[in-house]
Amino acid sequence: MNEAPLTCAVLIPAFNEATGVSEVVRVALEAELGPVLVVDDGSEDGTAAAARTAGAEVLELEANTGKGGAVAAGVAHLSEDVLVLLDADLVGLTVRHLRDLAAPVLAGTVDMTRGVFEGGRWSTTAAQKMLPQLNGQRAVLRELLTSLPELEDSRYGIEVVITEGAKAGGWRVRDVPMDGVTQLTKEEKRGVLKGMALRLKMYGDIFRTLTGGGRQDEDS
Repeated sequence: MNEAPLTCAVLIPAFNEATGVSEVVRVALEAELGPVLVVDDGSEDGTAAAARTAGAEVLELEANTGKGGAVAAGVAHLSEDVLVLLDADLVGLTVRHLRDLAAPVLAGTVDMTRGVFEGGRWSTTAAQKMLPQLNGQRAVLRELLTSLPELEDSRYGIEVVITEGAKAGGWRVRDVPMDGVTQLTKEEKRGVLKGMALRLKMYGDIFRTLTGGGRQDEDS
């Protein structure tokens, strides 16, 4: 007797991404992988309204919990077998990218795929080449995400938590090229000074996660 096919949903954590989230939602809906959920992580700029207008289901968090907390809330909210995780500030994303990301996990050949930017802006492509494990674009079995107790408090360290969990758990992982995809920098979205401050905080969260540090506060 054949087993039922795996189900899929798209999960987009977002904090103050009203400008870009609509396009990411549009592509996710056109990919027809399953429900599209945007977790609005305490935004102050109309992110939730923009996501709803674009057609996504929206889960609004009252306070900012960081990217890890937003993803954890989305994982708890959804019940599909496979979750496609997407950042809300992607540029150049296509339906093909999402289907290529999801297909190996839906087919049962791997437990997680990880997107790797290629051919977009040199800065994001170079960063991906150096540290592909920090890319936020993934498709992964939901049950594996729920097995990571550090996820909720990981903030910007979420990719490290997932990567280390995959290594420790022996997950089958495959990298998937995402040609032509890039994303806006924090400096472009928030202005130079605040963007640089947020970038430094992101690096701090990643470092603390790598070294086993505790939870930090504010901004996703």
